Amino acid sequence: MGHDLGHAALALFATVTYYTAFLVFRAAAGRMPPLRGSRPFHVAWHMLTSPVWLAGGLLLFVGLAAEVVAFAELPLAVAQPVFAVSLVLLVVYAVARLGERLVVREWASVALFVLATMLIGLSAEPPGPLRAEPSLTDTLREPWAMLAVVAPAVLVAGLVWLVGDRRGGGRHARRLAGVAYGIGAGVCAGLAEAGIRGMSLVYEDTGDAVAVLGSPYPYLTLGMAAIALGQLQVALQRCRVAVVATVLTVIGRMYLVLSSAVLFGEAWPRESGPSALRTAGFALALAALLLFPRYEEESARGVRGAGSRAVAPR
Repeated sequence: MGHDLGHAALALFATVTYYTAFLVFRAAAGRMPPLRGSRPFHVAWHMLTSPVWLAGGLLLFVGLAAEVVAFAELPLAVAQPVFAVSLVLLVVYAVARLGERLVVREWASVALFVLATMLIGLSAEPPGPLRAEPSLTDTLREPWAMLAVVAPAVLVAGLVWLVGDRRGGGRHARRLAGVAYGIGAGVCAGLAEAGIRGMSLVYEDTGDAVAVLGSPYPYLTLGMAAIALGQLQVALQRCRVAVVATVLTVIGRMYLVLSSAVLFGEAWPRESGPSALRTAGFALALAALLLFPRYEEESARGVRGAGSRAVAPR
């Protein structure tokens, strides 16, 4: 019991640290000039030369590392609620301390997203005689599987960047809401996490770090993480962190599940209970996406000013 409590505390620390990094990234966004997705090297330069952003990156790394340790020892019935609670804390902080407003349907979307995250996590089946372990054979021999998951992620992120950078005409031109940026960053973040899983599987199969470096997974992780972080930083200059972080989290979890099925042959749960949980989780996440507004009535461009606030759609 005490062992599980210790890991639950570590999991809570990990997820709170992970989401605190989002707040640090937002603070860094306020110190940067306007960022545009069509200028990726400009975005990367300002991120990597910002001490505040680098501090957020360190927090993100610490949070992810602690998650790996804590969640490996916790049953999913404990781990997923801890993860969801941390997300709720971030949303509450953004509303209470950063002055962000969410309308009723956005609160409903956040609630659905949190529930979807828990259901998708709880749907995972433990290894057993009815469930084969993930395999890397087909992935390493046939590159089409990798292309099948990378191409959609890059396409979605690219479209969000291009549409978000398009200058609308007129004083009442609308800007993309955080849900769009969250989707773009989320698919890349989920694929980066799948790359980490791939590295782990290669090492388990070979016990050789050189084999890991010779696989495509380290480069998949680095490339997708770079795109996700860049898109996240652009989003935090324009949109509410509560919306961006919520959508990024759930879309990332969904794309991790989908890409793992393609890359590692991780089938949909066979047992009726886990299968129903996963189906319900995906359905709730899609319903939440449909509820979110697509445009901000007033953008978060004022995040660069001291007294500005991101304003929700009416």
